[in-house]
Amino acid sequence: MPGVPYHGNAQWRALRDGSPQEWQDVVEFDAAIRPGNARATAEGTPLLGQAYLHRSRRPLDQAPIDRVTAHEWSGRQGDIFDALADAELENGEPDGCSPWSCRSGAPVQADVDLTA
Repeated sequence: MPGVPYHGNAQWRALRDGSPQEWQDVVEFDAAIRPGNARATAEGTPLLGQAYLHRSRRPLDQAPIDRVTAHEWSGRQGDIFDALADAELENGEPDGCSPWSCRSGAPVQADVDLTA
């Protein structure tokens, strides 16, 4: 994971918050790659610009990894609905009633006169 560029912000946060030593190693690696490959530079094909692990092109310890991206928000929305779908949205209350019937088998009190 640490040597792979362009992780999402959630992956960078998880690394920073869950594995401080690995995070420090990645921050050091990110700083070390800034000038590019030493061999390529020595052979006359230097990196144009600077290399970064984060897509913001900032040093990893300064990158905006606490920002929640639109992709993360959409993923969180799916998680919320997936968690609720089986228990609440799909099945409802175990003894819930509608205007037409009750799951408990209790009769429904009609508020309208159906004979008129």
